[in-house]
Amino acid sequence: MAVEQVLDDPSMLASIRDKQPHVSRNLGDLGEVFSTEIAQRLLFERGLRTPYIRLWRHGDDIGVRDAAKTKGGADERRVLAGLADPQYVVSQMRAGATLVFQAMSTYCPEVATFCADLAEDVGCPVAANAFLTPPHAQGAPVHYDMASVFIRQLAGSKTWRLHEPPKQWPIRRSKPGDKPETPLSQEVTLHPGDCLYLPRGYYHEGITGDQGSVHITFSDGVEDHWLEILHDVLDLVAERTESLRGRLPGRSEALSGQSKAIWQTVREDVSRALDDLGDEMISALILRRLQAREQELARTEATSLADILVVESKPGDE
Repeated sequence: MAVEQVLDDPSMLASIRDKQPHVSRNLGDLGEVFSTEIAQRLLFERGLRTPYIRLWRHGDDIGVRDAAKTKGGADERRVLAGLADPQYVVSQMRAGATLVFQAMSTYCPEVATFCADLAEDVGCPVAANAFLTPPHAQGAPVHYDMASVFIRQLAGSKTWRLHEPPKQWPIRRSKPGDKPETPLSQEVTLHPGDCLYLPRGYYHEGITGDQGSVHITFSDGVEDHWLEILHDVLDLVAERTESLRGRLPGRSEALSGQSKAIWQTVREDVSRALDDLGDEMISALILRRLQAREQELARTEATSLADILVVESKPGDE
């Protein structure tokens, strides 16, 4: 199972999920999924567009495309096409920048396959980003993510400082420059074969020492929350409740207090509509979202372009 490559005891996922950090040690090599060699090919041979590549240095996003200087010819065509300049990326890494490969399932087959397998194990879609950080450097600033993540160390080492979430399961992203006012939860150093499970909402920052670091992050936070179900419920209620579809009171009505009576009518109508929905309808809405997620998890069936075009494929095309 793919989950065994990110968690030392897969059976404990349910008990820690979205709740507490967990460090797994000595999980083995994951070089067939991502490595410095694969990163080398992606950067120099794949011709990735700049949205898929980011550069961070000491907490600042320093950009890729806009900062690259063109000298005419191929370099100019590369920038106009939105392609990252490998030489510029390398020069910034030498100056302490962290190279980030984003949304890797869209262009890296090895990562895409592993994400698909891991998604089947954890029960929700999985995305992946990879981070290559030089020695004595910090990439992204301290922040928290909206998704729980597995931080899988592949080469070198990185030390992580974790702070408690600002609240349990925040629904708004942390802002640039935000500093955690919550207690330090733990400090942990990851080495090759280690993995840190980090629940959504935990502040974190990673710093390298004498060694650089290569790690890949698998996020498992694309699940639905009760907030989404409530949106579905309100959509149904709005179809059945005329007052909820009414225009908001104007400024004069709000200032004079007339809006209170209007709101009371809306509230009573919505309350009756919610009672009429019943628990069975809520269960049906939940199942609908679960089925949509399962369809998203299903692997795309291989398609032959030759069949679509109604032409014969040459030997070796399939």
